[in-house]
Amino acid sequence: MIPQYQIIADSIDVTARMQKYLNKVRVIDKPGVEADQCEIELSDPDGTLNLPKRGVRLQVLLGYDGDLQDKGTFTIDQVAESGPPDIVTVSGCSADFQGPFKIQREESYSSKTIGEILTTIAKRYDLIPAIEDGLAGILIDHIDQTNESDPNFLTRLGKDYDAIATIKAGRLLFTPVGYNRTISGIMLPTALIKRDETSTHHLQIADREGTFSGVRAKWRDHNGNRTRYSTAGNGDNWKTLKRIFPSAVTAYHAAKAEWARMQRGQITISLTVANGDPSIHAGQPLRLSGWRQEISGVNWVAGEVSHEWTDGGASTSLDAQARL
Repeated sequence: MIPQYQIIADSIDVTARMQKYLNKVRVIDKPGVEADQCEIELSDPDGTLNLPKRGVRLQVLLGYDGDLQDKGTFTIDQVAESGPPDIVTVSGCSADFQGPFKIQREESYSSKTIGEILTTIAKRYDLIPAIEDGLAGILIDHIDQTNESDPNFLTRLGKDYDAIATIKAGRLLFTPVGYNRTISGIMLPTALIKRDETSTHHLQIADREGTFSGVRAKWRDHNGNRTRYSTAGNGDNWKTLKRIFPSAVTAYHAAKAEWARMQRGQITISLTVANGDPSIHAGQPLRLSGWRQEISGVNWVAGEVSHEWTDGGASTSLDAQARL
């Protein structure tokens, strides 16, 4: 298989023009509400290359033998040159994250479902809300967004309900961690990675949370004028969340989410696929084959995924956590 790429700048295909200069194309697919990144490195030994302008939108496609996958559209926000020999590096972030995302907002939501809250946020940016049904219907008594940007608020909401909020291709997505279906209910393909397809791997099994056997979250019982706890897990040694939640239900969801996160974080793996696979993306379910049982017998979910295409070949590197 011959690695190929296509780069379209402001709707103009510039692949042929860049071919003699290009050293590598790298796309980093980020989990959650983080902007995906793109980096293009160009060789310019004779100084004839015009520096690209900031603000240009680059669509990047990666693949093999004419079968290319769209890896997103990025807005150039940084251009650098170094040498000798002269190297030009162009960097950009996902175009979906342009605009007033970093504005610190003051908002309050009372007696709203997660679906209603996220639809309100999506409309601010002309995004299509795509929310898993089980999460969309959860009623939140009250939640404040105090001097907080929408990405930070979405990340916090995801943490409280063990979900991933992300923005892809004009959609605001909110799904459970490791969700293996599209919002319309279609099964997502689980990426199969065989050991003989990889060049490196690193497994880590760590008891990062000590001997905690469960999580408890505080909530204020105004009728009884006392602080109560909602719990997840079982045992005598509780990890107690610092926040005080407005109700037993919201406290329970937060405790449940933290307990699941603690268990997932005990088993992690990083690996590099020698012949890059552009179809692998952040948040995708993974199955690993050919390793010891502690690896092959675990269901995984991909974290950050990095695709690198060069004249000498292609590779995909990723981190993953055990999926409960």
